[in-house]
Amino acid sequence: MMIRKTNWQTASSELSAIRHEVFVDEQAVPIELELDEHDAHCHHWLAYIDGRAVATVRVRGNGNIGRMAVRKSFRGQGVGTTLLKTVVDYAKDQDWRVLSLAAQDHAISFYAEAGFTTYGDIFMDAGIPHQSMQQLLREHRKLGQDSPRFVPADSAATVLDLCAQARRTLRIFSTALEPELYANDAIVSVLSALARRHRQSEIRLLICDETALRESHHPLVALSQRLPSALPLRVLPTDFRPELDELFLLADRSGIFAYPESAPNTAWCSYHLPPTVKDYQERFDRMWESAEPARYLRRLY
Repeated sequence: MMIRKTNWQTASSELSAIRHEVFVDEQAVPIELELDEHDAHCHHWLAYIDGRAVATVRVRGNGNIGRMAVRKSFRGQGVGTTLLKTVVDYAKDQDWRVLSLAAQDHAISFYAEAGFTTYGDIFMDAGIPHQSMQQLLREHRKLGQDSPRFVPADSAATVLDLCAQARRTLRIFSTALEPELYANDAIVSVLSALARRHRQSEIRLLICDETALRESHHPLVALSQRLPSALPLRVLPTDFRPELDELFLLADRSGIFAYPESAPNTAWCSYHLPPTVKDYQERFDRMWESAEPARYLRRLY
């Protein structure tokens, strides 16, 4: 058996022939559902036996495996297992974090044996019961690489991790540097190191309410006092506040941690979401230009 990585532009005839045979002819999946707009942008693999293409699978850029198909006369010979292992090995080599798929109900045990675990409920797709499954390839997320949005299990740990991985810029927009997120020695150490690491490092702290910080002796305020040019602190004018819907942290041009001002326990995060981060950065910069240096906090510490 030979496994070959390919693409839709090069091998669409072989790929579509196998998939048509398995999904359209055998399983009666409508052709308009079997072919989609993702094929041209996916990673594809073909398995060959004696020079004949007998199986295929594709993986989207987000790590979603799909269109796994083995011709009927070649099933039960380990073709699918070898093909799936090739995909998993490739994902590990590329340092992907997670692989996901929607398994037809009869194939759940096949994917489970390969290390995939189930989550969620059974759902119907093209009239066939499916089960969502995934395999975690590494635990730790990497800034600038891992894009899926997620709900942090530990918001303070996630904020610290984003700050620790930032290499050039941090923008923090908060009500009053919320203590549960920003008032700890670890955050102070990480931001202090970033501020000193590079001449072009840029950390900006933007708050809505400085009165809440007047008597708190907040460690980030103290750090801003010691490094005012590296960690400037500004206060957003009252006129802006009725329009606000989210507070957030931006790490470099990739990472974002955001939460509604009225519901800080419903945060969401991504370690690589450049278009969204760009939008939030532009929003932050507009607010920053209209913000004012803190008047009262300079007298503390």
